[in-house]
Amino acid sequence: MKTSVYIFAVFASVMMAFDSSAQVPLYTADAVRFSQTDGGGSARFVGLGGANVSLGGDISSISANPAGLGFYNRSSWAISPVLRLGQFNSTYEGNNTFNVGGNFQIPNLGFVLQNRFEEYADSKWISGAFGLAINQKQSFYNNINYNGTVSQNENGIAYDFTENALTPFLSDNGFREFNTQNEIDDVANSNAYTYLAYQTYLLQTFNTENNTFLIDRYDFDGDTGGYLTQSADQRENIDTYSGITTLDVSYGANYNDKIYIGAALNVNFLNYRMVRSFRETPDNSFLNYMDLNEETMITGAGAAFTLGAIYKPINILNVGFSYTSPTFISMNETQDIAMETFFFFNPETGEENISYEEEIINEVPSYSLRLPQKVSVGATTFISKYGFITADLEYVDYASARYSSTNGAFDGDVPEVGNNLNSTFNLKVGAEGRLNIFRARVGYAYFDNPYKNFNLNRQSISAGIGIMKKNGFFIDATYRLSSFDNPDFVAYSSSDMSSDVIRSESDISNFRLTIGKSL
Repeated sequence: MKTSVYIFAVFASVMMAFDSSAQVPLYTADAVRFSQTDGGGSARFVGLGGANVSLGGDISSISANPAGLGFYNRSSWAISPVLRLGQFNSTYEGNNTFNVGGNFQIPNLGFVLQNRFEEYADSKWISGAFGLAINQKQSFYNNINYNGTVSQNENGIAYDFTENALTPFLSDNGFREFNTQNEIDDVANSNAYTYLAYQTYLLQTFNTENNTFLIDRYDFDGDTGGYLTQSADQRENIDTYSGITTLDVSYGANYNDKIYIGAALNVNFLNYRMVRSFRETPDNSFLNYMDLNEETMITGAGAAFTLGAIYKPINILNVGFSYTSPTFISMNETQDIAMETFFFFNPETGEENISYEEEIINEVPSYSLRLPQKVSVGATTFISKYGFITADLEYVDYASARYSSTNGAFDGDVPEVGNNLNSTFNLKVGAEGRLNIFRARVGYAYFDNPYKNFNLNRQSISAGIGIMKKNGFFIDATYRLSSFDNPDFVAYSSSDMSSDVIRSESDISNFRLTIGKSL
């Protein structure tokens, strides 16, 4: 059975991750995830650690610093497919889990149309170039896979899903008692996970001595006042996909081979998909297992603009600047949450070897997110014809991230995510060596921690090679290793419970190829 509901408070309060004060708050984590960028672009710029503010003449300039289009002396096109291979590690309840995966995309392609201002012979404006590109600035590809066993303590199985789903039926004085089924239904419907647990008999109805009803776990033992479950094995796989892609329309111009300026319109498309598969297997004679499968889709679109300039004071030095405005993204979100239970014996119904299924489709009212502005400065020094060294310093104002809604998406409580975030400085450095038509590159990028109360840094190293032929054909290949810690989270912990956190880290290898030609 499928049920369409709107319970946005459920999403904020009982999602498996980021809902405890000991972990990154849910909306804060999303604001950072959607604000971070790794630059993307061509294999050449990725091989340089993403440093691109003071360089030009590359298809990546369309999205990074449009002033770089002024370096083009011919029209050009390029396409960049990428293969990602991930190694994922997690720790939970003393268990270490290792997982691998792969992902293939074409995150960058574009073209540049260059023209010279020959009709203005007396002008120092030499040329201009128009660029159009699709560029994935951030990939959400990631995986978390964990498993562990939680055991009963003096308060019962406090860390499993059933106990968490039971919380709305409890009060400060113990179990709430009900006189009618309608009263029970009202409480069950107040929380999506409680509703699913109740419909699939993880929560069952028991009679009291006062001819009222209370709701407790399926394995409640009224004679001993305890649970028959002694332990529960938990395992979950979490996959995230897609990313933030921009359609960039840019123009850059060359003034006297000294000053290069440009501007771009950045149309942002957000596509975030998370798929979670959770299974809990208790140690008892009633329930064989319960499965909870969730798919969350967040899509959105917004716009920003980028302004840039590059100055060449002497032949061996470029200095660059770029500014990207805040991006206002209108977002839509849908959750599909399905639960299945399989009972050896159901004590409430008396049925044996029976399964129950229930599903909720939760359509969240639209809301908006303001992504922070970014300011970058960079410099490149050239070593004659043998190559160059380049570096960028990027400022990201994460503290200015803001959610908003005009139709009640946050149930009247808009999360103030900026209070949990810092402004950061990211560093990107790279070097390129040249010998005839051959190129070799190395790069490093460090992304500062955006959180005030949590220490989560990212970094990447890269290396690549390329060939630039005299007829304008070029091909570049780059390997980049991105390493980062994922925010800690807990498996279904309510506000008055605590459990061992799931800690995980990801190492993602990117193999990027760029093929293009100057016309």
